[in-house]
Parts: sequence; C-alpha cells; structure tokens
Amino acid sequence: MKNPDLQQNIHDSLFQCLGEVPAVRNLSYAPGEADSQSDFVIVVDTGLDTHRLMIGIRGNGQPRYAREAVAGFLMQSGQSPKNAYPVFAAPFISKSAAEICREAGVGTIDLAGNCRLAFDGIYIERQGRPNRFVSKRSLRSLYEPRSSRVLRALLFDPNLTWKLTDLSEAAGVSIGQVFNVKKALADREWAVFDKEGLKLTEPERILRDWGKHYTCTKNTLFEFYSAETPAELESRLSGVSSETGSRYALTSFSASSRLATTGGHTHVYAYIDGDVDRVADLALLKHSDPESNVTLMLPHDEGVFFGMQEIAGLNVVSPIQAYLDLVGLEGKGTEEAAGTLFSRVIQKGWQPGTTPS
Repeated sequence: MKNPDLQQNIHDSLFQCLGEVPAVRNLSYAPGEADSQSDFVIVVDTGLDTHRLMIGIRGNGQPRYAREAVAGFLMQSGQSPKNAYPVFAAPFISKSAAEICREAGVGTIDLAGNCRLAFDGIYIERQGRPNRFVSKRSLRSLYEPRSSRVLRALLFDPNLTWKLTDLSEAAGVSIGQVFNVKKALADREWAVFDKEGLKLTEPERILRDWGKHYTCTKNTLFEFYSAETPAELESRLSGVSSETGSRYALTSFSASSRLATTGGHTHVYAYIDGDVDRVADLALLKHSDPESNVTLMLPHDEGVFFGMQEIAGLNVVSPIQAYLDLVGLEGKGTEEAAGTLFSRVIQKGWQPGTTPS
C-alpha cells in the first residue's frame, strides 16, 4: 500500500470511528506541520471544546516503530498546540505496540479496525480484530526453512551475542538471510542489535510464536506398524540407518522421553534423511495408516538436524526441534509433553551459566 493511500485510509477510518460518537459535533482535516511528527491533524469539535488529534503514520505497526513514534511525540510535546492528542496509526498495530502507546498516553488506530482513543471524556477501544495486511513474506522471513536455521542457532543459547558473520557461518546461510532475520526480530523487539552483535531478548516468545506457525506436514510423512517395542525399534532404526548411510534422528515423543526423561511412549517418531522405504524394509516395518505406531519423516530441510545429540547411543534432535515437532503434531498428550520438555530442558538450559542440552 502506497503512503498516500495509507494516509487516506487512516483518515477515513478516523472519521468513521469518531463520527459514531454522540459527543462529537464536527470533524475537520488539517495538514501536518513541516517539522511536526504528525502526518495530518483531525480537529474534533465537541461543542464544549476543540481537540487536535496529531496523527503519526508508519507503514509498520511493530513495537520498534511504535516506540519511535512515541519518542517523537514526546520530544515535541512542549511545542504542541493546546488540547493536542497524539495518535499512532499503521495498517496493523500489534498488541505489544498498542501497549507501548497506551502506557505513553498515545492513541492508536489501524486499518484492521482496532483502535484506542482516549481524550476529554471520549473513550473508544476496539481490540482483537485480525491483521488483514499480514505479509506472507514477513512470516516466511522468520519461519521458512533457511531462515529457521538462524533461529535454531539463536535459540540454542539465547545468552550469546552473535556477530552476523559468525551467525551466518553457524547457521549455514548467507549473510543477507541473517540480516533479514535480524530485522524481523528487531522490529518485534524480540532481539537487540548493537556494535557487539545480535542477541535475543524474548526467546520464549519466539519459540512459542514459531510453534503456532509450525506444522510437521511440511515434512513428508510415512506411516508404518511394528510389533516391536519403541525401544527395540528405535535401536533397530539406528543400526539400519547406519547400514544404509542414512542420517537419522529421533524426534517428538521419541526425543522428549530421552531429553526430559519422561515416561514411556507408544509411538516412534524419527527423521530419515535417505531412502525411507529401504530403511523401513530393513527395519521390518509394515505400511499402515489406521494402526500405525511408527512415523518416519523425510525432512523438508536439513536444519531439523541442527543441535542433534547422542543419548545412550541413539541420535536425538535438539530440544528446540523436539518441542516444535510435539506442538506441530496436535495430538493426544503433545501439549503436555511439549510443556514438560520446555520447563525441564529448554528453559533450564537457557539460564545464564548453564550448558544448553
């Protein structure tokens, strides 16, 4: 959306919103002043008084842009006319950004229909309307396969501060890819970037948001049945994978039971980066959908093996990947297992001075 269109749509939304208030007698438009933080002004006449809504528009409603707008409004507060009320506007304003504005006494309005305007006895608040302007590219910039490799490296130990070149090398992606992820994280205030490098500030929020967008079906899933116990089969898969030269790693319940030392599990989950059918044949697995108790996944990206470790002679994905594969399954017991894995392993490993699992 081009800026003139954005400004017109914000203008129309404000007029529609304020026009529904009985106390408002008249609304008029005035252009923003040259050195002002406002793009335009809405003059509100209540019959008893006149108020000037100073509208500052940004093309992005993430926290970093809201904070910049608030700072600009505060810097010019002493120069503002009487009864001036600053309002931050954007196509869509996130909850965190709206909270920043609320605490600073700045109003908000977006084109999704969310708003909070509070001045001289007039109070309008509408929240919870979804983002109609969500950028698929923006989401992909964080959770697409190559970018997710950067997240895996960052989440492995959130206490580290990374130089972008070092992060690029560790994640196995280009410096440009790292820069895009850095920008997306900084815009949401989930990370800080300074002369020392990039460091996460909200690792839990990142992981939980990633989990909401994650699905195991991005991988190619093969369902099988085995009469062996999970422990016997997982050991057999290790030997067969070595025999066929396939890279493998246990994940989901098969991984969390070892990482978090939880109780037994009845379904085996494993990544196989190789000929899945050959591995299945050698492991004596039978194709089965309704009664399957084995899921072998051909990974959509090799990043799922980042941070893989060996436990009791078996390859196990990182706690981050195991968590994602649990929440991505959405089956019985997955939420509880993911919560246990997070509290016992991930959160504990994120504590300063500890060694991540």
